[in-house]
Amino acid sequence: MRVFALVCASFLHSVRRASGVEPLLSPPVSLPTFTPELIEGYDFLYFKLHGLPGQPYWYGDRWLTTLSADQLRQANLRGAVVFVANCHLEGSPMLSALFDAGAPAVVGGPGENYAAKRRVYGADLLGMTFRQLLASRLPATLAFEAAKFSLSVSGRQGRITRDTLDFKLFEPPKTRIPE
Repeated sequence: MRVFALVCASFLHSVRRASGVEPLLSPPVSLPTFTPELIEGYDFLYFKLHGLPGQPYWYGDRWLTTLSADQLRQANLRGAVVFVANCHLEGSPMLSALFDAGAPAVVGGPGENYAAKRRVYGADLLGMTFRQLLASRLPATLAFEAAKFSLSVSGRQGRITRDTLDFKLFEPPKTRIPE
């Protein structure tokens, strides 16, 4: 499975383990240097940047603007399952941009999402387990449910785990055929 990760530079250590690849970092990647081609041709995309409610941008460390919804829409993400550890994905223009680019499934949380910078915990643990299950050829919906179940029965059940269990798998809106 071909995996790509784009993360805040400060999250390098945890996401390197969670994604199983060497992540691209922001900074140095930023709005002027990001191109849609960077994220094309992969089976699984892992994002761990900063998101704000209703914003059509994701940010790197020091709130450097990394990419926009318009840039996401220009990418060809057909067939790429996307895991977003960023805050505030649900209801965001970034979610619809991922679908406009062709992503068949996107996993993310509704509000602030918690994890650690140097160890795989919280959202990163869910993302790592989800990625591993997808790599074993489970369909995205089944892999996501199994990853959440695994997290729900793990020993830690504090605030961070409860927050992570609020993550959802989103699918593109179905287009209705007029009658």
